[in-house]
Amino acid sequence: MSLLKELRPEIAAKIEADREQFPNLHKGIIRDIENAALVTDLPLGTAHRLIEYANAAGFKFTSTAFLLKVYEVFNR
Repeated sequence: MSLLKELRPEIAAKIEADREQFPNLHKGIIRDIENAALVTDLPLGTAHRLIEYANAAGFKFTSTAFLLKVYEVFNR
């Protein structure tokens, strides 16, 4: 089961917006999300990048803890 379908739409849109300018980054992030069955399966770099995309999308996290932010990226 992939986490990709659980990714918040506004964050997915930000990732997609970078597809043309940063194709390898986009490809790597999507691959990592598709290969992850659990949030904890994501590489640390990808998790950090997802939080950065969420911040760029204006998402307001309810926690300051890194792992909880990653969960929120996937509506958990």
